[in-house]
Amino acid sequence: MDPELRLIERARNGDREAFNLLVDLYRERAFSVAFGFTGNTEDAKDALQEAFVKAYISIINFRGSSSFYTWFYRILVNQCKDLLRKRGIIKRVFSAPLPGPYGEEPAVEAVDTSRGPFDRVLDLETKRLIGEAVDKLPAKQKSVFILRHIEGMKMDEIARVVGCSESTVKVHLFRAVRGLRCRLTKSLSI
Repeated sequence: MDPELRLIERARNGDREAFNLLVDLYRERAFSVAFGFTGNTEDAKDALQEAFVKAYISIINFRGSSSFYTWFYRILVNQCKDLLRKRGIIKRVFSAPLPGPYGEEPAVEAVDTSRGPFDRVLDLETKRLIGEAVDKLPAKQKSVFILRHIEGMKMDEIARVVGCSESTVKVHLFRAVRGLRCRLTKSLSI
């Protein structure tokens, strides 16, 4: 039996240590997803903590029709949306450097001596424009875009996370990319 399936079964039977091991398996990737949605470390930590609590309470209902990863990420995405809706917050996706695992300060990066200051400023401005364009996408398109292009999830996984068919995911992704292309073309042509 797959080690993850054994952990899931133990967690479903009330084994807290097994659930903690599942948390350890997915914490970093889950934090990255939460940060992508919320745009700040504290909100990402809050959403992640709440999602893990909900998963712990609901794991007894986990049927195994999808992977634990997909099941949990659906909980996490919904938690992020709820948190932002409750706080009335709209965050930028790429507005700050992505922190290290689970909220630590970002690693110090080596200086790229082959590029001048103008190029670095241009890169920052491009990231800002992309972040603003992603923020303006409708919620489903934004979710699908983040899960596909930032998290690298497969289409079938995204479909399970967002709760729609794979073909609907493809439509949302197509529209998201088309919308981003239009917004960025306008932004860069000014």
